[in-house]
Amino acid sequence: MGLALRLQAEGHSVKLKIFDSHFEHQGKGLVDLCGEYEFGQTVIADVTDYGPLLDKFRDEGAKIFAGGVYADKLEKDRTLAKEVMDEAGILTPEAKSAGSWEDAARLVKEFGEISERIVIKPEGSLSGVVPSYCAKSVEDGLAMLEQFRGEHPQSEIDITIQEFIEGVAVSTEGWFFGKDWSEGMFNHTIERKHFLNDDLGPSGGCTGNVVWKCDSSDPLVTETLLKLTDEFRKHLYVGPIDINCIVNKEGVYGLEFTPRFGYDAFPTLLYTLCDFDFGRFVDCASRFVDSGDSLNEGFGAGVRLSVPPWPNEKHRHDGNVQIRGLDDVEDRKLFYPFGVGFSDDKLHTTHGAGIVGVANGFGSTIGKAFNRAYELVKKIQVPELQYRTDLAKQFTKDFEELESLVSGEVIAS
Repeated sequence: MGLALRLQAEGHSVKLKIFDSHFEHQGKGLVDLCGEYEFGQTVIADVTDYGPLLDKFRDEGAKIFAGGVYADKLEKDRTLAKEVMDEAGILTPEAKSAGSWEDAARLVKEFGEISERIVIKPEGSLSGVVPSYCAKSVEDGLAMLEQFRGEHPQSEIDITIQEFIEGVAVSTEGWFFGKDWSEGMFNHTIERKHFLNDDLGPSGGCTGNVVWKCDSSDPLVTETLLKLTDEFRKHLYVGPIDINCIVNKEGVYGLEFTPRFGYDAFPTLLYTLCDFDFGRFVDCASRFVDSGDSLNEGFGAGVRLSVPPWPNEKHRHDGNVQIRGLDDVEDRKLFYPFGVGFSDDKLHTTHGAGIVGVANGFGSTIGKAFNRAYELVKKIQVPELQYRTDLAKQFTKDFEELESLVSGEVIAS
């Protein structure tokens, strides 16, 4: 919805199609909703799993930005993703797939001989249902498998057991327009997933992030995305493509792809670094043309705002909680809404997960960017509002460690 509002502000005609009934009230009163495709529209996909529908539109001549069967497979099939990276010469952690709980337990023991910590990544029907887990030991990994098995006792499963790689986690993103990369759109993201300060509590997908521009000569770009150019040309891929990596002294290890908008990295990127007509950029890319647009220099910071019961998505937020404090035009330009609607002249939360949106800030340093984001947070008035307060400190530390690894030099705090 934040993208739709941005496109509206640029003067484009925008309609939103929501397939998930749990979120059908999101955006009401703010964005026009639609029921079906109208001839001449450009279709923008912001999620996976609609590949067959998007490819059908694409084959019939519609302009499509992001999405498709290939994108779905690249994100959801970790075995395929690893094969693509291996063939391109990108370093990857050792990983094997298990088709049963017994196989998974055997692989945990096997990988325990490689590294003390082991990563368990559910696939297929378990993806998004069972969380990924980084076990501290073989015993911890086996115990978690037993817990998962108790919750999902089916005999046939799809789960990946992966070697743990120590280092800094960073996502490197490029925007591809069917033939090549858009030179001005390369960027990096570091995010935090845990709900509470100091990385405590449950995972919330993304509770905060920092994004910044890079270019095609950046070592992380040359070691990952540029090696995949021919692969994406072969599939006429259009849209953002992100490769999640671990960086350490040994090199850059590719973990997984995000061939779609990344949340909450995209909201922060769009609202802080994209100082151009994003609708024109989308239109050009959907026609296999590079618009020549470029991201701002500096840092974009994002703080996720939520209300209970999130991050527990087994239960739903009822909605209709008033959101106040967004009276200033410049503040509204930095608030990317998620579960928000407008009625009776009031901005309010909508029924759903309880994610209100992302408060963003821009600055020449990570600290200045988060100072602006937290200024906005303090103005937003929502009962029981939840957010992390330690993001500037955490991301500054991560960024300095990453810069030290990439440059091979020690960076003073």
